[in-house]
Amino acid sequence: MQQLALICVSAYTLMSLFVGARLIRRGLPTRAAPELLMGVAYFSAPGLGYPMVVGSSLIGDRLVSTAVFALGECGIVLGVSVFFFFNAVVFRAASPYSRAFASACSVVFSLCALEIVRGHNAVGRDLLGLAPVRTAMMILLAVIGLAYAWTAYEGYRHHRLMRKRARVGLGDPVVANRFLLWGTAGSLQVFANLVSAHALSSGADMMTDQGSMLATAGVGVVNSVLLVLIFMPPARYVRWLQRGPSGALAAA
Repeated sequence: MQQLALICVSAYTLMSLFVGARLIRRGLPTRAAPELLMGVAYFSAPGLGYPMVVGSSLIGDRLVSTAVFALGECGIVLGVSVFFFFNAVVFRAASPYSRAFASACSVVFSLCALEIVRGHNAVGRDLLGLAPVRTAMMILLAVIGLAYAWTAYEGYRHHRLMRKRARVGLGDPVVANRFLLWGTAGSLQVFANLVSAHALSSGADMMTDQGSMLATAGVGVVNSVLLVLIFMPPARYVRWLQRGPSGALAAA
């Protein structure tokens, strides 16, 4: 199982780097906010941050291990914060409260990450032995879960709205499918987050626990594929969605 978890983590990292780089490259010429935000989120958090945090436990030198761990946490903080602002900008652009909420969650997440890095600097790999660090990690997981729950809600809500529009001939099956996949990706991430939270509450280190790693990386690989279908769908996939009068709306 450990080998499978490592394979999934490696695949998750490579796919996140690939998808993140492609989205950034695609969004830069037109300054398209959705592509740029998701590109930065995937490239920095699962592409760089997560593997650095996991891999830091394999480094023998305490100073180097702490530095790699801290850099990894910075990548995760950046990615998750950008993810919050993606939801605010794309789905709630007219609401000032959405950006304030995204800002507040980003600040809380950053403070938790800072406490976790401080704990790693103090005790190294056994940082979970510190009660403040365990509390910070639980809050951190709660914030991440909130981000993905928001994602799932917005995806399914907009998909439902697209299906209503289809009844009067205004539905776009490709756009509707993107919302459906977006909601599905959020739901899968919530599941992976719950697995990590359970591992942490049981006294395990979610960054080295095999079940947690397998759930996080496995869901990440699936979601990387979903991200390609959302932002860079192959022509054959688009034609499949448009195969009938209502396409993916009818299939959903």
